[in-house]
Amino acid sequence: MEITLDQLDRMLLHQLSRNARLSWRELASLADVSAPTVRDRIRRLEDAGVITGFGIELSPKALGYSLEAIVRFRPFPGKVHLLAEKIISSDRIVQCDKVTGEDAFVARMLLKDISELDELLEDFSRHASTQTAVVKSSPVRMRPPPLD
Repeated sequence: MEITLDQLDRMLLHQLSRNARLSWRELASLADVSAPTVRDRIRRLEDAGVITGFGIELSPKALGYSLEAIVRFRPFPGKVHLLAEKIISSDRIVQCDKVTGEDAFVARMLLKDISELDELLEDFSRHASTQTAVVKSSPVRMRPPPLD
């Protein structure tokens, strides 16, 4: 079900996507409406499934992860479900997509340094072949969808 967003909805979503810690009072001031209006709009957007949660963003680098790798997994015959379970249970994989084509999964993996890569990939070697690329930079990180 698609919801129609008006200008106030878009403005609130834009502000919250930049800083989810804004209070209703702060949002109301930015939108030039009352705090109860903001509260009602945000609840409506949550009920409609437009807002699915609020969270924090952690810095991998500050937590000791200096590298990120993109890993493409090509499962061996009959191993896709075992591979999926292994990927889901790995705390070093911070994002994964199931994709079309020969590579069934494309994942982002965090590394403290390059010496960890072989050992981490070894855990998957019974279930899939892998291709890995080290991320040099991320000009576009995950961002909210356009609000047009």
